[in-house]
Amino acid sequence: MPYLALLFLIAFLSSCGSVKHEEMLMLQEVKNEINPIENQSVLKIRTDDILSIQVASRNPATVVAFQQKKENTAASGENALGLQDGYRIDEEGNIYLPFLGQVQAAGKTLLTLREEITERLMEFIPDVSVQVRFLNFRVTLLGEVFRPNTYIIPNERLTILEAIGMAGDFTPYASRKSVLVIRERNEVRELARINTQDKSLFTSPYFYLSPNDIVYVEPLKAKQYATQGDFFQRYSYLIIPIITSFIVVLGQNLK
Repeated sequence: MPYLALLFLIAFLSSCGSVKHEEMLMLQEVKNEINPIENQSVLKIRTDDILSIQVASRNPATVVAFQQKKENTAASGENALGLQDGYRIDEEGNIYLPFLGQVQAAGKTLLTLREEITERLMEFIPDVSVQVRFLNFRVTLLGEVFRPNTYIIPNERLTILEAIGMAGDFTPYASRKSVLVIRERNEVRELARINTQDKSLFTSPYFYLSPNDIVYVEPLKAKQYATQGDFFQRYSYLIIPIITSFIVVLGQNLK
């Protein structure tokens, strides 16, 4: 009987930290279906955003004045300050362009701003072509992902699933039912939890991420027991003989 107790104890400690199969699944009970995309948000320009504004023409000499200054931004994957070409939106929501001077940018979409700049520049450069994009669209992923880091996004559309994929996917101990999104905008901090195992995540206003979002993936409770199991495995050569001796002595005293 004491030996059975010993075997049970060893089996229990060795199994600590095991994760159930269903806890590792995403989008459970999803069937073949086609649904319209209803909540794809359109990002609007905000104060302190940094924009790339590329102006082109058949005559390069006419666009020399649009060579952009350098702005400090965090380099992707390095957490260091780097330099990128761009126009920073000032505290009043404006940028300043050659020929045009002050241009109101905050509150507009990239498309709206591009069309406005193009229309105004055609007075000076008839064949002008303008492209506008974000340079400071970055998101931070923390917690139970394989590569937690801050990532620079080359375009203005990123889903939470794509972000998790960039970070190397969930670790085995990630809680897929509780992914926290922290979003700050207009002097308001929003906190929302997303269940990536439920298809309702597609209709969540946080499915599409915004610039400077922070995504935190919580650990499962099994990770706590896994740490305890690692301790047992590391020192099992000491623990098992002690437990064995104790049970042997206990067995002899019970005779």
